[in-house]
Amino acid sequence: MLFTEQARFCPKCGAADPRISGRKRVHCDACGFHFYLNTASAVAGYIMDDAGRLLLVQRARDPGKGMLGPPGGFLDFGETGEEAVLREIHEETGLIVTVDRYLGAFPNHYSYRGVDYPTLDLFFLCRVSSFEEATAREEVESLVILPLQEVVRETIAFESMRRALDRLKQASPAPG
Repeated sequence: MLFTEQARFCPKCGAADPRISGRKRVHCDACGFHFYLNTASAVAGYIMDDAGRLLLVQRARDPGKGMLGPPGGFLDFGETGEEAVLREIHEETGLIVTVDRYLGAFPNHYSYRGVDYPTLDLFFLCRVSSFEEATAREEVESLVILPLQEVVRETIAFESMRRALDRLKQASPAPG
């Protein structure tokens, strides 16, 4: 359920029962305020080492608990996509990486505690010489290191992540 469908009070004046207008707008008749639920920005970084292996995190929490994906999360106010992906990778793996290239952006729906947040997920290919210093940290159950071509699409948590993985695999020739 979208936040706008659950709105019970105006976020500006606190008046009860604002009017829902479409899927993304709440209107308050008391003060005239319009609240728009716009897409939130999130980032994720597929990390490759010098051996051509990919580091994935096993998610410790829902949504997608137990599934795999690249480290990532929501952008903080004032951050660029590149700054956010570097921060999220460090928070989740302890690694300091470099951003190699932008892979693309894909829409997603992030369901958290019964509320559906529409997101636009920005994906980057990041590089590190070695995964030796990597550790499972915040919101991570474990780390998984695999050759890119051995990553199974269905083990990846979200469709946006799968689409970015497809793009990465298409751009990376198979070894041999």
